[in-house]
Amino acid sequence: MRMAMVVNGLLGALLLASANATQAVTLLAAALLVLNHAAGHAVTLVGLGRRPDWHARLSMLHGAALGVAAVALVVTAGRSIAGMAIPDMPLASLALLLAIGVTVATATLLFAGRRGRLNLRAIWLCSRKDVLPLGAGLLGLAASWLLLDGAPDALVGAGVAAFLLPAAWGLLRGGMGGEGVAGQ
Repeated sequence: MRMAMVVNGLLGALLLASANATQAVTLLAAALLVLNHAAGHAVTLVGLGRRPDWHARLSMLHGAALGVAAVALVVTAGRSIAGMAIPDMPLASLALLLAIGVTVATATLLFAGRRGRLNLRAIWLCSRKDVLPLGAGLLGLAASWLLLDGAPDALVGAGVAAFLLPAAWGLLRGGMGGEGVAGQ
């Protein structure tokens, strides 16, 4: 779990740096997606061995931070569309391809200590929740390149951010529900 947290944290930092260099909203969304996983692992690691209300409070904090970041990303996407910003598509595409490669490699390594055979279906089932938004980001960047407009990139980035809002709400609700049970 620590290794997954570190890998996701480093990949998120790389995607944030790439987003800053390229002005691609899809890279910001990909960084948010990856950093969400790192934060989830951190909450689990910190909450282990502590009182149950700690985990609930940390999950609630994680959900609040994720919700605020997702809404901020949707606003950033809107500002990008209004400002007619065009990202550096080749560099942003390379960063997303790297993120997809790391995601698939991580899913492959999950099976190192398990019984059974490693096959493409197992890798797909483990990595699809990350690969699909990253692949959508690649499509958004390709459409931006073809249309010479930054709107497809921003729209896909906003879509990925909106995809994370239910997860943020679930973390908030779970934290509030767990805190009420522990307080009784």
